Amino acid sequence: MLKKRYGQHFLSDPNILRRIVEFTNVGSSDTVVEIGPGGGSLTKELAVRAKHVIAIEIDSDLIEPLRQHAPGNVEIIHGDALEMDLTKLTSGSFHLVGNLPYNVATPLFKRFIQFRSKILDVTVMIQKEVAERIVAQPDDDAYGPLSVLIQYYSDTKWGFTVSPGAFRPKPKVDSAVIRLQWRQNVQDATPFTDFVHTAFGSRRKKLINNLIQMFPHENRDQLTNHITRAGIPTDARPENLSVTEFHRLYNQICRH
Repeated sequence: MLKKRYGQHFLSDPNILRRIVEFTNVGSSDTVVEIGPGGGSLTKELAVRAKHVIAIEIDSDLIEPLRQHAPGNVEIIHGDALEMDLTKLTSGSFHLVGNLPYNVATPLFKRFIQFRSKILDVTVMIQKEVAERIVAQPDDDAYGPLSVLIQYYSDTKWGFTVSPGAFRPKPKVDSAVIRLQWRQNVQDATPFTDFVHTAFGSRRKKLINNLIQMFPHENRDQLTNHITRAGIPTDARPENLSVTEFHRLYNQICRH
């Protein structure tokens, strides 16, 4: 029985399953960690392509059926990916693949970033609206803090849209498959991403007005000077700034 609290929608369309595997970078010598195998349909497709598949399932009722029907190169682990240390699952690096529950997709992405030293890349199916936010560019209505967070750490690639009919039960929204490829030599930057999140607090306001609320100890002229020195128009709004421009502005303000 499917459980609403886990946001379960099991993928059943064999053509979509094959397309997902084809979209990954997984090869015959690779290890894959799958988040949320559910009924195991994608797990079996991954097992054909990969050397080793480690599937993490939170629903205890699904563990035994998954183990009974899993191919020999598949390991089923009962656990919550939001709480597990993914770096301890295997000694080497791995590709991460999954059909992410809609209700925990964003916190899972933050976990993937945390463990990116061992995650080669991330290929996931998520709610289409969330996927659009992740790949959105400046001046797009979908562009926001999540866009900057993910794009700071990775290059994003849109795969394809999946209609509700590919699942059981049918979700009420479309899904999409995307892939994240980590950028090289990017340092952890929680203060920066927190800065961006706060800067988007009132996205329709001009950036200068948001900064005045963020840094009340500095006057308007000082903050305007920071914006200018960062090479950003003084009338810009948060949704106009690229990841690079946000980072320049953050560094400019932090230096003072």
